[in-house]
Order: sequence, then structure tokens, then C-alpha cells
Amino acid sequence: MIFTNLLANMVVLTLQSTIPTNTAAFQDYAFHEMFGQASNMIVSWKLDLPRPINSNAVTTFHAVPSSHSPKGEIIFGDRFWFSWLYSGVVTYSDKSYDIMWAQTPDVKANDALFERWMRATNLLTIQSAQQLAESAMRAAGLPLDNLNLNKPTEAHQEKYQWTDGKVYPLPYYEFSWDTGKVYCNVDVSGILCRVVHFSFNGYGLPYLKFEPATNYLAMLGLPTNAVFVHCLSLPGKPPIYELRESR
Repeated sequence: MIFTNLLANMVVLTLQSTIPTNTAAFQDYAFHEMFGQASNMIVSWKLDLPRPINSNAVTTFHAVPSSHSPKGEIIFGDRFWFSWLYSGVVTYSDKSYDIMWAQTPDVKANDALFERWMRATNLLTIQSAQQLAESAMRAAGLPLDNLNLNKPTEAHQEKYQWTDGKVYPLPYYEFSWDTGKVYCNVDVSGILCRVVHFSFNGYGLPYLKFEPATNYLAMLGLPTNAVFVHCLSLPGKPPIYELRESR
């Protein structure tokens, strides 16, 4: 639906589909939800952080409001990174062992890291790595049977072409599940015997969701009947707005 004039209860979202307001109450709520969900994964996956998990371990926190839930990231010990695009769309990364962080423009640094991995003892096979990946998914609260995530659509061990021109296997395994409605990717390190990357997209499903805040709009200073729109017009042109969604 297209509008040429804004009504009193209409809120124009940013280009990133976020609400252009922020409050201390929202920041407290977002931190509580992100810290709680991340802490559960840290304990379930036995990540290398002191117990009990303390907010002092948080080295980075950033959150902005979308129309339904917070979006943002929280990092523990400058290493364990959790991010949320929306509630139910979650990513985790161990910045010391996730291969994503080892693919940089600095080829020498990449080679140095991959050489250490190549020379390290691999404690896993692809079968045992898959078992760890599935265990991590269950520990995160995903019912694999209900979501039809019993068999990965892709499963492989990473390889790397070394400076001698030869290709060597790395102690690193990648698994992905894609049902058309749910997507999940899990990487497992054969050095740590632990998940080092996890991403889940189950938007609209009741998994890895934040606890709903009944006063979510009020804490942002918005009316309870707020309607969200995007501006479609170019600079210098009459404003045109498209209805996006209401909470």
C-alpha cells in the first residue's frame, strides 16, 4: 500500500529497516535478551569463558530497534561474537577459529594461520564432527526432527592450497541444512572439538526468539498502534511511502 502523506501513528524506517529512535530502556532490554541468549549458548557449547558468565566479559555491545525486536551484536572476551538480524535469525562466531576471519586480504597472515591448522592434530572425522554439530543445534534449542534438520544438505572438510602448490585437508568441517523454510550452518573445529560458527535463520518460527516485551513500542516512545513505512521517493521529489508492517 502506498501513501503520499504520513499519518500521526506512522513511523518511517531507515534504509536498514530500523526504527530511528533509541532509549535507555530499549538498550537495557536488548542487552538483557542478547546477554541471556548468548550466555545459554556459551554454557551449552562449553566455550572458553570463566563461569558463571558475567557481564564484565562483554567487550562489545550494540543494538538498534527493528519493528519487532532488537538487532545487534554482543562480543565476549573480544572473541566470541553473537549477532541478531531479527529475533530468530542468529549468528555465532569464534573469531579465533572461524575460517571466515581467516580469509582476509593479508595473504601472509592467512597462510600463517592455515599452516598452524595444517600442523595441528585433528581430533575428529567428518562423522564425529557432524555429531558435534547436531549436538550444538539441539543444545541451542532446535528440535531437529520437528524442523526436518536430520540430514545436512552439505557436509565437507575444508582444504587449503599451500605455498608448495599442494592441497591439504584442514581440521575444519562445514555443515549446512536447508529445508526451504529453515536454514542452519554449523562449522566445527577438529582442533577444539567444538562448534566455531553457527547461523540459524528461522524467522517467524518459535526458536531462538527474544522474550516478547509487551511495552516494546512504549519503551521507544512510539504509539501502541504504530504503523511502519519506508520512504520510496528520491531526494527533491514529493514523498511517497510504502506500508511495511505494523507490530
